Amino acid sequence: MALWTLLRHRLQAAVRAPFVGRRALSLILGGFMALYLGGGLVLVGLVFDDLVREVAPGADPLLVAAKGLLPFGLIYAAVQVVMGSGLGVDPRPYQALPVRRSALVGVLAVFAPLSLWNAVPLAFIVAVGVEGALNGTGGAALRFGLAGLGMLTAVTYAAPMLRRAASDRPFRAAGAVGLLVAAGAIEAVDLGVGLVSLVDVSAWLFGGVVQGQILPALGAGLGLIGLVGGYVRWLRGAMVVDHSSPRASSDGSSEWLDRLARRGPVWREAVLEARLLLRNAQTRWTFFTALFFVLVISGFSVSPIEVADLRAAPPMELINMTVFPGLFATGVFAIYHGQNLFSYEGTGVEACVARPVSARHRMGGKLLFLEGGTLFCFLIPLPTLLLSQNPFLIVHTTFFLYNAGVVVPAVVAGATFNRKALAVDEQAFAQTNFSGGRVAVTFPLFVVPFLFLFSFDRLVLQFGGVAALGLLSLLALPVWLRGLTRLYDYNRHAMLRGFRASRE
Repeated sequence: MALWTLLRHRLQAAVRAPFVGRRALSLILGGFMALYLGGGLVLVGLVFDDLVREVAPGADPLLVAAKGLLPFGLIYAAVQVVMGSGLGVDPRPYQALPVRRSALVGVLAVFAPLSLWNAVPLAFIVAVGVEGALNGTGGAALRFGLAGLGMLTAVTYAAPMLRRAASDRPFRAAGAVGLLVAAGAIEAVDLGVGLVSLVDVSAWLFGGVVQGQILPALGAGLGLIGLVGGYVRWLRGAMVVDHSSPRASSDGSSEWLDRLARRGPVWREAVLEARLLLRNAQTRWTFFTALFFVLVISGFSVSPIEVADLRAAPPMELINMTVFPGLFATGVFAIYHGQNLFSYEGTGVEACVARPVSARHRMGGKLLFLEGGTLFCFLIPLPTLLLSQNPFLIVHTTFFLYNAGVVVPAVVAGATFNRKALAVDEQAFAQTNFSGGRVAVTFPLFVVPFLFLFSFDRLVLQFGGVAALGLLSLLALPVWLRGLTRLYDYNRHAMLRGFRASRE
């Protein structure tokens, strides 16, 4: 009875007009993306055995696929931690129903794996298993399917627990992520310290399950049972109180943020922006996007680029070498997150307005926060660029100065023209927030660097001019701050009216 009641309630919630009206675009785009990715993975799965036989003749396709399950599971879990929100399932709509708490926890635990998140990779797993069964390895194909399904289930249950832990202790989580990235960069750990790599562990664990070995199957089964039991126990405790917003934490990372906040009102506003970024699903996605671009830039450190290549590059090739890796790698955080600075506060606009904070301090905090994000994007790949003595460091440094000095203040200025509130606690594939005023302010500044690149034929004038412009603007930040404060005062009431109207 509890299962039928909750299923009926879930179906009714899915077709209510307010729900559909708020998320129609997100659902449509997410559905198309799931179909596109799922269909592509099905095709890859159907020809996977042929690809394996072409690359590694004599290898078992199911065992090759099993080797990649553990590395994929870790990457998939990291993506879910960043992009997901809440407990994996939202218990609040069901708590008013006449259902026992134990039954509610059990049913919600069943609901959690039933999502588009898991449907896309499951399509590949099923396709590989079906192809293996058609080739006469039905038993191994079934065991591979169960292993893949177990991996997806484990990720589904582990992600919300890791997300809550990361929200409570963000800086410890950042350190753990850094260690994982370092381990992933060298991947073959056995080459460095004589241990095994993730691929070897995956081959023993999931490959052993596919082959029907008792010890790997027993280990995987006990691990999954323990994880499911831990998730049920954690969910029971997490749904006792309304946990729609992460709890305040008293650990070292929170104390470190508190120390920063005590440096002054501007720092306090910047710390509030950092906490909003780390505690909400939609804003964490911007952080994930910034990390992606930073990793891409790190890849350029091993690219065979010479100074002569920059000098002799034709216009279109110069654009490809500067726009994506230069302008957007260090500026992606400011551009992507900064354009919605005030919209992220739109759902609680009354509380924001009531806070006793001057407009100058508020704008200074947002400016400081985006400058810090730009510096973060610059520093992460800097060691690899320095160690490899890659000339691409010229592009990286030039556009960092330009982004920090010109783009960041312009993005903050453009954000004052937003008139739509965005839900920061809900991860959506797309939240439309177009603003003509914002585009008019920011877009021309993305064109300015190319005036230098195409007007001169000497490298020192091309990149030196862009860097000098950014440095001069960076030194003029106090002037920017006065102008931004006046612009905020001018647009403040229009923003408030727009945010209130967009919530109705």
